[in-house]
Amino acid sequence: CFFFFSSRRRHTRCSGVSWARRCVQETGIIMAAPSTKSGFVKRVLSGSSIILFGPVGPDGLPKEKTLYLCNVSAPRFTESIEEPLGYKAREFLRSRVAGKTIEFTTEYKQTTREFGRIFVGKDDLGTLLLEEGLGKVFVDVETRYKCSNFETYQNAESQAKKDKKGIWAGEATQSEVRSAITSQSPTYNPEAIVEALKKEDLDGIVEAYVSGVYQVYLPTHNTIINVALPFIQTPILNQKHGQLLRVFSERATLSRDVKLHFVSFNQQSGQFVCEIKVGGTSMVNELLTNGWAKVSQTVLTESGPEKFKELKAAQEVAQNKGLRIWSEYKVNKSTKKITTGIFEARVVEVHSGDSATVQAISGGEPQRVFFANVRAPAMGNPKKGEVDKPLAFEAKEYARKLLIGRKVRVEIEYSREIPSKQENEVSMTLVFATLWVEDKNVSEQIVLNGFAKVNVPRVDEEFTKYLQQLTEAEEVAKKQKKGVHQPGDIPVHRVNDISSQKNPQKIKQFTEFLKDEKKLSGVIDVVLSGQRFKVRLTTQNCYIIVNIHGIRCLPNDKNIPGYEKFSNEALKFSKEQFLQRDCEIEVEHCDNRGIIHANVFIQKKNAAALLLEAGLAHVHTVGKATVKHIDIYRTVEGAARADKKGIWSGKVQLDFTAPGKKSAGYKTLSQNQRALVSEIADATSFYIQDPTSKQLGEIEELLSEFDEDKFGRLEPPIKVGTPCVTQFSGDGQYYRSKITKLHGAQDKYKVEFFDYGNSEDKEGKSLRKMPPQLINLEAQAKHCRLAYLKVAPYDHDAGEDAANYFREITWERKLQADLEYLDNDTYGILLYPIGQGDLTKSINALMIANGFARISSDEELPEKYEAAWRPLEEQAKQKGLGIWKYEDVLEEEENPDDY
Repeated sequence: CFFFFSSRRRHTRCSGVSWARRCVQETGIIMAAPSTKSGFVKRVLSGSSIILFGPVGPDGLPKEKTLYLCNVSAPRFTESIEEPLGYKAREFLRSRVAGKTIEFTTEYKQTTREFGRIFVGKDDLGTLLLEEGLGKVFVDVETRYKCSNFETYQNAESQAKKDKKGIWAGEATQSEVRSAITSQSPTYNPEAIVEALKKEDLDGIVEAYVSGVYQVYLPTHNTIINVALPFIQTPILNQKHGQLLRVFSERATLSRDVKLHFVSFNQQSGQFVCEIKVGGTSMVNELLTNGWAKVSQTVLTESGPEKFKELKAAQEVAQNKGLRIWSEYKVNKSTKKITTGIFEARVVEVHSGDSATVQAISGGEPQRVFFANVRAPAMGNPKKGEVDKPLAFEAKEYARKLLIGRKVRVEIEYSREIPSKQENEVSMTLVFATLWVEDKNVSEQIVLNGFAKVNVPRVDEEFTKYLQQLTEAEEVAKKQKKGVHQPGDIPVHRVNDISSQKNPQKIKQFTEFLKDEKKLSGVIDVVLSGQRFKVRLTTQNCYIIVNIHGIRCLPNDKNIPGYEKFSNEALKFSKEQFLQRDCEIEVEHCDNRGIIHANVFIQKKNAAALLLEAGLAHVHTVGKATVKHIDIYRTVEGAARADKKGIWSGKVQLDFTAPGKKSAGYKTLSQNQRALVSEIADATSFYIQDPTSKQLGEIEELLSEFDEDKFGRLEPPIKVGTPCVTQFSGDGQYYRSKITKLHGAQDKYKVEFFDYGNSEDKEGKSLRKMPPQLINLEAQAKHCRLAYLKVAPYDHDAGEDAANYFREITWERKLQADLEYLDNDTYGILLYPIGQGDLTKSINALMIANGFARISSDEELPEKYEAAWRPLEEQAKQKGLGIWKYEDVLEEEENPDDY
């Protein structure tokens, strides 16, 4: 027995189990106690028969049944037999029930047929049909069954006869036969229908649906035509999928009034390619939205980009929901990258003639996009030994000049997943988009100028809605023989990469050549760090490594709190502001590593000043080297300090003259302090502490509770100058220290305990990160030398005696120190016994008087020191004391900077 949804509605009928049992006993025909059910009208066959969709079965398909009106017979209307008024009766019923959920009763079943009553609202359709004279009352000769409404039917029929309605009108109705023309008819005229459709949309009725083709009756031409939908493909994944697609299409269109919008006529198949609209809704859109179909590339040639945009949006609804053919489609839900829609962005890097990285104005991570359906010559990969393809450099340059740093509109069109080649590798998703600059399609401009070809998609691939414009642009470039379309072999542009030279001496020689030019023009090709770039010089056609002169960004050192953060911020800033921009550089000098130090200008703006202004760099000078724009730099740095920008915000502990960091340059001082000599290397190098300072005790107290597990080991790469905490072998206590030397690959390092001045070798596993609260505290030991003197070093003949004498007069003695100058990280000082201010009684004077030092000729000696010390030097010389015993009396070398 076939069950449909029952309804609470009850109509007048015979009821009771005894009634049903009696029917079976008397007739042998299955009788049902009539209860009201509901079903969806799939198709209206005639004036007295319909096909219904019922509940969904276990196979996922709705059950179907054909229902005939009980005790009512309409003129026959089939493909082979059509009686007068059969079409009119069918239309009477179709106009009331097609595509609707109706209520019905099943009165009885006979062989394969099921008879019942159909209701629309409170109306019995059998009664309405009889009232219009479009049916007759009949009683089945076998069942002799009469429904509860039989008397009403008889009355309606009698009234129609009396009024001569419909079939009771006599011979006048005999000519009312549709007799539709089909493709097999001799009078079939598809050309006339094509011309009519080109003028306007035509009304029709869907009579049948077979394998994706709709049979549509056109009343205006009394013709049934075969219609195929345009713009889409409907892949059949399996038999079940095909059945579900059939059900969806039948439910949406059979026996429904439609409008046909003409697209084309297929001469080979004889099919009309039209959009079918049901109630104003396009069947094409419905199939796309519900995941039954995908957009075909013919949209562009058949209806243009606007139609493609409409259909693409419909398809994306199904893709985002993962419906049917898109069940395995992956929607990117990352919040860091925008992978759908249209957004404003700025181009931060151009990779080639067909790809770039953009940064959304609204925020998020930078995202690389490929220009949809555009293929520029490929850039080479030097690491793999690959060279550029012809015009690859020129295509990238064209795109760079057009895009870098500019605001663009990004229109994401599709993405493509590239499977990983190995099991442990993650697959890569490529995002394809169209970029717009001032309402100009970037892809179209690149193709139009011959720097790329159109990458025509396969039928199963996604593609840009602007494919037609790209194709037209390519045709123009071909006709003009531009770029990749020019005949013959195209030479490859090559750039000499001096930056990869392993001979610094050759780079130094080249630097001298570059100095002849006041300013050099180029492009910042790669940003290596906040202050270091790989620059392509335009005229010289070569790559060089350039370090911005006069400033320094924080190193990317994970071992110093905050350094990694601000190093990365400086890197990001330089990429955003400088990467791939045209630049001018003023060469200053080349260091021993072959890195060229220069002043860099981007659009007439000083790059160093921009970094200083953002608080992402500090002024840095080396020795007595001059910095051309030092005054500007110090002013800008001061403003950043005052505004607490970047590294000056207090979020990072820093002091560029403190632990592990050398001060830069030469500075005259006028300071004095109590002094205790804490370490003596020899008479030329020693360390002093301030015995009145309480800070050393506070540091030692903090380190007495140091937990090595909490702060962890230093992370590689461990660099010279990195501050750390380690144990001193002499007492096993933890002390602040810094790396001063790397011992190759042995994981051993020389460290200096900078609060005392002594050093020792340590294994890497014993070095711990320094707590943030200790990093910014000033080193408690100052590295010193005796000011204005040349003192005998330990390897001099008089060196050991000099060191012993210096220790004798300073060790464990209370002293006063006058700090005269700071030369890089070494203080030049005068030492006195406490309470002694006589220059001739100073430690400096005693070293001179005993022949262990001489007055330096490369330092400008103040007059008061000249008057006090020169006589002492002459006396020691005359007596042949100390160094004056030997021929080598610490004569000045040709290059005093090497001393």
